[in-house]
This record gives sequence, structure tokens and C-alpha cells, in this order.
Amino acid sequence: MSIDRKIDFIGKSKTLLIVSAVLVGLSIILCFVLGFNFGIDFTGGTEMQIRAEGVSIDTMREILKPYNTTDIQQFEGKSNEYLVRFKNISTTDDATINSFISAVGAKFSDAKILKTHFDSQVGDRIEIWFDKDIDTEALTELAKTGNVPILDKDFLKYNKVGDRSIYRLMLKGLTYEIVNVINQANPSSEADLVRVELVGPKVGEKLRFTAIQAVLYSLIAILIYIAFRFNFQFAPGAVIALFHDVMIALGIWAVFRIPFDLTIVAALLTIVGYSINDTIVIYDRIRENLNNQNAGRDLAEKMNTSLNETLSRTLLTSATTLLSTLALLVFGGEIIRGFALMMSIGVIVGSYSSLFVAAPLTLLFEHMKNRGNAA
Repeated sequence: MSIDRKIDFIGKSKTLLIVSAVLVGLSIILCFVLGFNFGIDFTGGTEMQIRAEGVSIDTMREILKPYNTTDIQQFEGKSNEYLVRFKNISTTDDATINSFISAVGAKFSDAKILKTHFDSQVGDRIEIWFDKDIDTEALTELAKTGNVPILDKDFLKYNKVGDRSIYRLMLKGLTYEIVNVINQANPSSEADLVRVELVGPKVGEKLRFTAIQAVLYSLIAILIYIAFRFNFQFAPGAVIALFHDVMIALGIWAVFRIPFDLTIVAALLTIVGYSINDTIVIYDRIRENLNNQNAGRDLAEKMNTSLNETLSRTLLTSATTLLSTLALLVFGGEIIRGFALMMSIGVIVGSYSSLFVAAPLTLLFEHMKNRGNAA
């Protein structure tokens, strides 16, 4: 048994479209002015999951204060487990290494340096190639006086290839340093490195650009799909509604400084897919009712009829999806929390735009087109 609803969605949308336009404009300004709290996926850095018995969150912050941390979070229900993010992935920098290599060149002026290698994206070794053997004790002393963070033991590797003498100095990586400093501050229990992720700044910059491309390409593909699936009159409204959903979600992210990483990009693309699915169901019903005289006298009435007929489906789908995302938000843990929050916002905003943005915009564009033809 169908319920005869007569909610005036099109009438209410006139005011709501203005509100939506203001919110989208404000979100764009906030995104440019405030920017985003990018995670290590986009800025580069290190993320570690560390288990340390007997170390409180305040003690952990104090211990790691000198190491350029961006965020330290405690896992819910696990008083001894922490998620720590660092801006850097190496314990040294190019300037220190370049100074050391210059000192090596001056010290061993009778030997020719054929090649040097140090990758600050990884920061685990310095490689120097000579045309003959050199004094390894003098090389070690230079490394120590030059504040090069070599390992406590087995730090020097030597290899002879033809007439080339290759020396590799193995460095203390950031993970080694962090675990070591926690153990020194808490000798009663040994810290355990559960998980570590490293992203170099160049890779992060490329991922950021690729993420923007992914969202834009998805919107273009949807525009083309709807133009062929229905007709071009429906496509702009749907794409603008999707842009509306994405920008409002991004505006919230910018204001509250929530970490923005690849999982958030995945959530944005999922929101786009979810929202367009809801919009297509409504568009399909509008197309069915275009030739139905009982659905209304004009396009506005037929749209209202279609929106009322699909309202139950829209609300039930949104409610069940929202329950799932809220469950992930509450019980899913720290790693998936950002994704769940973005999805929850997206479901609410996407359902709103399907009812009050997509179809009303289509009607607006149709009126503009008719006025143009009449002129």
C-alpha cells in the first residue's frame, strides 16, 4: 500500500539552494584559507604503532617531544598502545650528510671520491665510492665528530668492485631511534614496534595531486554517464550536487583540522558513488513520470511526485547506511575513524542533495533553457 505524500520539495528547495550555495562558497574559502591537516600520505613522514607497557600518554609526549611529532594518539581500550606520527622519516638531513662528505673529501685528499649516495627519503645509509682503500678508523671518527647517526655496531660495510672501494655507513633510522629512546626512559619494559609506514615528501606530493585528479575524473565520468543514460538536461544538476557534497565535507574537514589522508580520499570517492546512486534512482522515477499525466501538470509537479514516491527508499537506504558508518565510527578504532566520519557526513549531505539540490537544479536549468529558446 503506497502512502500519498505531498511534500513540496521543489518549493522548499528555492530557499535551500541559496543556503547550499552559501555553504559551498564558505567551504571553498575555508579550504583555501585554512588548508587541510594533511597526514603523512600527502606530506611525507613516518607513522608508527608502538606498544609500550607502563608508559602513559603524557610521558610518551614528553619522551618524543624532540622528534618533531605531529600527532600522538592512544588506542581506545589499549592503555599501552600508541599511534605516533612524525614529519620526518630520517634522523638526519642532507645538510649534515653533505658537510660530512665534504669533510671526508678533505681528509682523504689523496683518494678520489667517485660517487656518493644518501637518500633522505629513507635515511638508512651513506654510500661513498673511492678509487682506492682508505683508513676506516679515520672515516669512523669523522662520522662521530660530524654527528652522523651511525649504528652502535656493525655500521661499516666494505666492498671491493674492480678498482673501486665502496664504503657504506649504516645509520640509525627513525624507528630505531624512537624505540631506543622509549626503552631508555622506561627500562622496566621493552617497547615493541607493531607497525610502521614511511612516505617520502616527493611521493606524498604526487599522491596529493593524484587524489585531486581521482575526484575530478570521477565527476567528469559521472557527467558523461548521466548525459548518455538519461539526457544532458539531467547531468549538470547531478554533478553540481556531487560537487556540493564533496565541498561541504571538505569544509568540515578544514574547520576541525581532522587528519586528511588516503583513507579520506577513498571515503570521498565512496560518497560520490553513494550520492549519485541515490540521485539516479530519483532521476529514473522523474523520467518515468514525464509521460504520466497523473503525476502532475508540469515538470515541477512531476518532480515533486517523483521525489515523494522515492522518499521511503531514500530514507531507508540512508538510515541503514548511516547506522553502519556510525558503528564503524564508534567501534572501528583509530585507524578507520576518519573514513567512518567522512562517510557519515557524506551519507547525510548526499541524501539532502539528492532531494533538495539535484532535481531542483535540473528544473532550474530547464527553465533557463526554455527562456533562452523563447528569446
